[in-house]
Amino acid sequence: MDIFIEGLEVYGHHGVTDEEKVLGQRLLYDVRLTVEDCPAAFTDDLDGTVDYTEVVDLVIEIATTNSFSLLERLAQATAEAILRRFPVDGVWVQVTKPHPPVACALSSVGAAVELIRADLEAV
Repeated sequence: MDIFIEGLEVYGHHGVTDEEKVLGQRLLYDVRLTVEDCPAAFTDDLDGTVDYTEVVDLVIEIATTNSFSLLERLAQATAEAILRRFPVDGVWVQVTKPHPPVACALSSVGAAVELIRADLEAV
């Protein structure tokens, strides 16, 4: 079973330049949680799954209480935190920076990471 969150918009202070870290900017998150055993699919009971509102709260916490230079690190830190807090077998996190401060026109840049529980246990 996959549970997903798409288009979560968070304001964070991440980037290589001082301006990005001071002024901050809008970031978009897409998250996919893999839950091999999901009783809620049969019971319709929230206790048998991962409450995505709690995942959203954690993503917002990571994005707003930290300041990373690179989206790669932000995505990794977010994925690790999700694996540590929730009973999921795998997690995929994509962080997108719409309209980044570069000298050309492009719609977005981003980074994505996929971790499985065994990845976290090896660290």
